[in-house]
Amino acid sequence: MRRLVAALPLALLLLPAAARGADVRTDRSCYLETDQTTVTISGSGYTPARPYSVSLDDQALAGGAGTMDAAGAMQGAFTPPALAKDESERTFTVGVQSDALAASTTFTVTRFKASFSPSKGDPAKLQVRFAVSGFGLGSPDPDVYVHYVAPGGKLKQTVRLGRAQGQCGSIVRTAKRRLFPFVNPKHGKWALQFDTSKTYKRGVKGSPFLFYTVGVNVHSAKA
Repeated sequence: MRRLVAALPLALLLLPAAARGADVRTDRSCYLETDQTTVTISGSGYTPARPYSVSLDDQALAGGAGTMDAAGAMQGAFTPPALAKDESERTFTVGVQSDALAASTTFTVTRFKASFSPSKGDPAKLQVRFAVSGFGLGSPDPDVYVHYVAPGGKLKQTVRLGRAQGQCGSIVRTAKRRLFPFVNPKHGKWALQFDTSKTYKRGVKGSPFLFYTVGVNVHSAKA
C-alpha cells in the first residue's frame, strides 16, 4: 500500500524561525515596590530589523518603542506603576508587538507587609484574620510563621499561618483566629515577627532573611 505524504506549502517551509513564535519575558516574576524598582523586559523570535511597541495592560508604554536587532530580539527597562493605597500587590501584563507578531507575559508588584484585621479592640480577646504579601521574594510558596515575642524579648510561642502562594508569596487572609493564641498575654508591648522560618531568630536591620514585625500593646490583660 502506498502512503500519502502531505506536502507542506512552500510559503510555510520558507518562513524564518523568528516567525514561528515570538517570546516575551521579564527578569523576575515578582518585584518589590520601591522608588528604585525597574522591570527588565526581553523579547525574541521576532522579525529582524522591524519596529516594535511595548504595551502595559493593553496601553502603550511611554518610551516603549524601538527596532528589533539583527537576531529579531529586543530588551528594555521601565518603572512599574505605583500600587494604589489599598493594594498589597497587583499583577500586570506586558506585551511586545512587531508587525503581526505579538507575545506577552505577566509580572506582579508587591508590598512586603504583614497585618491583621480588625486591629481595634482588646488584644487579649481579639479575633482576627492575618494577611501577608511579598513573602515569596526569597523563595517560592514559603510557609509563613508568626513568632510571639513577649515584652523583654523572650519568645513565647510560634504559630504557622499557612503557605504564601502566587508570584510574590501572599496570604490574602487566614481563617479567623485569636490574635494571641494563649490566654492572659503579659502586659506591655509585644513584638509579632512574621517570617518564613519555623525557628525564631530575632530580625534586625541587615538580617539576611525576610521578616516583618508588628508591635501590639497589651494594656487590659493580667500581668
